Amino acid sequence: MICIIALAVFSILAVFSASYRPLAAEAFDCVFRKATFRKCRTNLDQRLKSQITGKLLTKSPGLARFVYKRFEILSWIFVILFIASLAYTVYGGYNYALYGNCYGPEDNGGFCIYNALEGEQFSKIHAELEGETVLPTADDDPAMGPDDAKVEMIEFGCYMCPFSREAQEVVKQVLEKYGDRIKFVYRDFPIEQSGHSDLHMASNCANEQGKFWEIHDLLFTEQEVCAQTTGEEREKQVQDIAEQAGLDMAEFNACMKSEKYEDEIDKDFQDGLKAGVYGTPTFFINGRTIIGPKPLRAFEKIIDEELEKAENGS
Repeated sequence: MICIIALAVFSILAVFSASYRPLAAEAFDCVFRKATFRKCRTNLDQRLKSQITGKLLTKSPGLARFVYKRFEILSWIFVILFIASLAYTVYGGYNYALYGNCYGPEDNGGFCIYNALEGEQFSKIHAELEGETVLPTADDDPAMGPDDAKVEMIEFGCYMCPFSREAQEVVKQVLEKYGDRIKFVYRDFPIEQSGHSDLHMASNCANEQGKFWEIHDLLFTEQEVCAQTTGEEREKQVQDIAEQAGLDMAEFNACMKSEKYEDEIDKDFQDGLKAGVYGTPTFFINGRTIIGPKPLRAFEKIIDEELEKAENGS
């Protein structure tokens, strides 16, 4: 059965070098004949056995004898592992195409090769969880939807995170589709607390005037402009956004100067850390986690399952 692995290896090598193409063709012929219960005409499997054990003999005679005696069994083991890894790769690719995650819509923090190839789709923080995770609550943060909704979706986001901005379009689609069947909560999680907290302060000050969602959307819309400004220029940009949101500017400026929501922002951040948040955006849907701007269907699958649970009383 070593011919199956040889076929895979030589087929890949044949793409880069023509010298491997005869071996790939020979391996294919051998696999085909084995599959039809016939002997391999070229004895490729025996040649591979001899070459492998021959090389092992120069390193470890004992190991070479072990492999030679149990070559068929070891071949089966490697073939099973090869098929299992291939099936896992296909399964991961299927999930990634549908949900943007190797394991399905939820993110369990496990390694996903497709994420590694594409790059991380979230803004990572330089802080670590200490102790056991504690699922977050809505706390007293801005929310849309009824308190008794069967599904509660909590987002930990940062106004300077490009992935948080990208996710907002999907959030809007979720809210449009599910309406009052879902409660959506936004909690502050500035990935650089010293550099990004002013924007979160602005959203909390806007919330005093009942304009949170207006400035929330504008902060993401103007994200690139805010990222290019600092100091007084940044303050002016934040004020321009506040004016666009229709805020009472005297009240807003007094609130910003007082920095009275600094503790509130830090509490959200600490609650996020306790919940295991390590990047933005992170969503908790009835305690189930999605990290990054995943496709709408990733959210739909979890929400539909949670709604079904609620309807069945489970």
